[in-house]
Amino acid sequence: MVMSNILSANALELNNITKTYRIYPSPMYRLKEIIFRKKLHTDFTVLNNIDLAIKKGETFGIIGENGAGKSTLLKIIADTVKPTAGEIKRNGRISALLELGAGFNPELTGEENIFLNAFLLGLTKAEIESKKQDIIDFSELGEFIKRPVKTYSSGMYLRLAFSIAMSVNPEILIIDEALAVGDQHFQKKCIDRMMQFRKSGKTILFCSHALYLVQELCDKTLWLQNGGAARIGDTPKVINAYNDWVREKEAGMKVSTKVSEGVNGNGNQKIVWLEWIKVVDEEENEQKVIRTGQDVWLSICVRIKDYSLKYKGHIGIAINRNDEEAIYGTTTKMDGLMPISFYDGQKIVLKFPSLPLLAGQYYFLVALIDEHAVHLYDVQRSRMFSVENMCGELAIVRLEHEWKINTPEEVA
Repeated sequence: MVMSNILSANALELNNITKTYRIYPSPMYRLKEIIFRKKLHTDFTVLNNIDLAIKKGETFGIIGENGAGKSTLLKIIADTVKPTAGEIKRNGRISALLELGAGFNPELTGEENIFLNAFLLGLTKAEIESKKQDIIDFSELGEFIKRPVKTYSSGMYLRLAFSIAMSVNPEILIIDEALAVGDQHFQKKCIDRMMQFRKSGKTILFCSHALYLVQELCDKTLWLQNGGAARIGDTPKVINAYNDWVREKEAGMKVSTKVSEGVNGNGNQKIVWLEWIKVVDEEENEQKVIRTGQDVWLSICVRIKDYSLKYKGHIGIAINRNDEEAIYGTTTKMDGLMPISFYDGQKIVLKFPSLPLLAGQYYFLVALIDEHAVHLYDVQRSRMFSVENMCGELAIVRLEHEWKINTPEEVA
């Protein structure tokens, strides 16, 4: 009875999951190994003894470097790859967005692939017929639904794949970096649908290099490293540990966060963006040099492409040193503000009283994100500004402090 309750509380249970591939110098060696009954391959272990329990209704993140085994683990959970060893228990229908176009027949039309994929996901012909128009409408493919999918762009693949995956109303949804493809409008639709899916108590496995998305979406997270579980637990703690490891590994490397005006990180035209970011004083004079402890204002201007559409969202800011060391970050959502109604030409100001930064060069990083604080509309960085401090204090920030030093008389 106790075991039954434990199982019913979990959507997925993985016990000692291991996946090893045989690597041959060439295909001929595979045949030679069979004939001569002599080992001619080397074993490459992608996953090593993974134990995992994911509760029903939990949104679970998977992070790690490329090659850590993330995609292989998701394929095993989705039952498209078999483990070499270990046991997995699934409690509920699974729908997965793995490689774009996986399971599509390129010669068939989008409409024909709806029937093919939905059937493979367990729907009957009658169920597919009843859902077909909703799938087409959500995908927004229009007349392209009648064309072979081999003519589709990667963004169109995503539209069709996501629409089909969500249509089967799965108990468990697996997403592997798929949302990184496609235009901003459809990415936003996908995230909105995911949030509805999450609120309905379904289970989500989300794998992404976008750690902000993982932190906002996921209750718990697994950090995979070299095929093993480096850490499992509450998402903020796992991400902090992962970031510490990455910073240590990549010490001294410089990463540019500048995004060209009017275009997002995927090269798509923006719908909401930042016109400018300025570090100013109380009279709104732009500041290139400030003093430690000086009041500083961050002033930004928001632009919108289509005046007829209404966009709500949050603003995120970060202060970085010129070596990309992160000093501080927050969002309007973290600060308890309701989503902001963006409008064209909107000016927003954030004040930092007595900014405690010590001598160095710094910049602000500003992001516009949707009302869920998940989808990124735009990200820009300010001009570099210098902080002067003549007191000789060390490190990054000044901390308020007070000395108490005993005299010999007090000790006596």
